[in-house]
Amino acid sequence: MGRELTFADAKIIEIVKEHFIPVAADDWFQRRRQDAEGEFFRMVADQGPRNGQGGSTRQGIYAFTADGKLLQYRNHQDPGVMRGFLLTALKAWEQIPAAQRAKGAIEVPDLNKLDARYAPALPKDALIVNVYARILDRTGDFFCHGKCDFPGGQRASHDHLWICADEWRALLAKEAKKDQEIAIPPKLMYRLARFHLVDNTRGEPPMWARKDVQIVQVKLVVEKVTAAEVQLKLAGSVLLASDADPKGAKRGFDVSLDGQIHYEPAKGKVTKFNVVAVGEHWGSGRYTGGARPGRNPFGVAFELADPSRDADRVPPQGIREGRGYYDADRFR
Repeated sequence: MGRELTFADAKIIEIVKEHFIPVAADDWFQRRRQDAEGEFFRMVADQGPRNGQGGSTRQGIYAFTADGKLLQYRNHQDPGVMRGFLLTALKAWEQIPAAQRAKGAIEVPDLNKLDARYAPALPKDALIVNVYARILDRTGDFFCHGKCDFPGGQRASHDHLWICADEWRALLAKEAKKDQEIAIPPKLMYRLARFHLVDNTRGEPPMWARKDVQIVQVKLVVEKVTAAEVQLKLAGSVLLASDADPKGAKRGFDVSLDGQIHYEPAKGKVTKFNVVAVGEHWGSGRYTGGARPGRNPFGVAFELADPSRDADRVPPQGIREGRGYYDADRFR
């Protein structure tokens, strides 16, 4: 969220577009991967204050040259501070001899080896679903944008849910009939609950453990059938809590789900995946401090992403759990 606030600044956007090539990467992956990209990242980071051996964080904003010379490092969220950071980096760049700054002066080799453990790839024919989460408040019988004291905490977060081909195909009835119930693959339902019904509006949240999923009562029913389209209705509830007794749990989410999934039977193609999850959330994690006290309304919205957009192909944060992300009903 802090990065979003920083790089939403108009002057920063102007400076970056004119003078820099912006690159965003997940430090958690970059500092672990054993390939040329990981080695390059660590070489750049080791020139700054977050260096050395091991897997400790190298999070921050780096300005560097194509051959890996660090020009400037800062880990700050204030737009004013970051404008100064960029201008200082530009001055450092201008001090490099012109021949070294010329186009083609640095040859960047192809990335031949890829450490697949830390470079997650979208599974073949998988669906990508955008996931947005936001704190809410109530106005009478309606929900509205929530307010909190944490800077930027009222803004929506953004993540992605990956649905494997065998999972979304399992939702498409071969001979759909009205009121027919469709079984949702448990691994998909638990993935959605554990890794996407989370409060990530103030930072990186702790994901729910398998034992934290106390209730999953969600049904998917055929609502309408035509030759061109089948419409499914999703409805139900999920209870997540960090303690066996939800009333005494330090963290939890008691949430209702409602949504629509549409597909074209002739093409076997999902055309809509719109789901809204709204309920009471409470508690915070190690890196998500500043939560509102007590239980408060919280909402998560799901909708199909555009797989042709690079931004929509960013891996889910929960995929760091490895097999646990894809087999969320069984692991941890």
